Amino acid sequence: MNKFTVEEIEQNLHLLKFEDRELYLIGTAHVSAESVVQVEDAINKYEPDVIAIELDEKRKEAITNKNRYEDINIIEIIKTKQMFFFIGQFVMGIFQKKISEKTGSEPGAEFKKAMTLAMEKDVKLALVDRNVGITFKRAWRLTPFMGRIKLLASLLFSTSKGDDVDLKDIEDLKGEDALNNMIKEMAQEMPIAKQVIIDERDLYLAGKIQHNLGKKTLAVVGAGHVPGILKHLEREITSEELAEIDFVPKPSLLSRSLPWILPALIFALFAWGFTKGGGINYDMIWYWILINGVLSAVGATIALGHPISIITAFIAAPITSLNPTIGAGMVVGLIQAYVVPPKVKDFQSLSEDAQSIKGWYRNRFTRLLLVFILSSLGSAIGTGVALPALISALS
Repeated sequence: MNKFTVEEIEQNLHLLKFEDRELYLIGTAHVSAESVVQVEDAINKYEPDVIAIELDEKRKEAITNKNRYEDINIIEIIKTKQMFFFIGQFVMGIFQKKISEKTGSEPGAEFKKAMTLAMEKDVKLALVDRNVGITFKRAWRLTPFMGRIKLLASLLFSTSKGDDVDLKDIEDLKGEDALNNMIKEMAQEMPIAKQVIIDERDLYLAGKIQHNLGKKTLAVVGAGHVPGILKHLEREITSEELAEIDFVPKPSLLSRSLPWILPALIFALFAWGFTKGGGINYDMIWYWILINGVLSAVGATIALGHPISIITAFIAAPITSLNPTIGAGMVVGLIQAYVVPPKVKDFQSLSEDAQSIKGWYRNRFTRLLLVFILSSLGSAIGTGVALPALISALS
């Protein structure tokens, strides 16, 4: 079944002919109006008995539920330590939304069109993408610390992009040269993230498409995945191979140990200061409290957190930095959520507000995200600054 011929029968549409099956593979830009038209025309023209789309259940729900943000339980997200993953998904969605306003095509509109036609024509619909949560968590878990900072920063700054993108740029995203350049740049800047988000999903998409082939199948995927999918389809892809990349890996021994090693080191420094000085070294304690607390509070202040949240950041950061099970951002974020809870209107205007820096501060929900991020960052920087100060105090 792996032997096939491949032909690009029109731009961004490949026909793969197996011995007794056909696969029409469409590469799209997820905010391209032209992609929506191409998907509709191809389904009507070729009449597939299986339509496969680059979605999982969560992303399907996200693009079909217009009021999805109103169902968010932000307190539960913070408590379960899912905040960074939520922010990554949220920001990527906002970036796509911003570009889509230029094209007149909603993000994922080609998938919605494929789903609608599958239902109308009573055709099997196959969701062939890996769970988006697993993808983000794998990328986060496998990426080193500095890479995580770079990944998070690139996501946050992406909301300020999009104004300079025009329709030609969007259509160019489907071109092979533009895609190759974009993927090479990502590989250089964030190789592990590229491996998880692009390479692994190429394999996963190819495997799921292969396992769902009908007599005549039409698959709709992002144009960036097409070369990888074509390559992987040349061989049999087993369920075991897919299972190997369909789980969140456990943290490395270093990652599991570091949250405990750091507090132990700090307590050791305090103990050393105690024995060296013949008593409690109050200078060391004040160094720790002021540097860690002040920088976390500064982060909450920059985010325009509530005064109670800022005070909480100052108090919590020196304590949470010594507790590997809880972070300053978690405590400060929970307080911000309680004292300045997002209102219905904040969720209703979320997509619009999140497209500008001013909007992030105006909207209670996005301001809460900023409070969480910046107080966490301030505490992390404070720990890094305080450690040398503690060592210096002993010299």
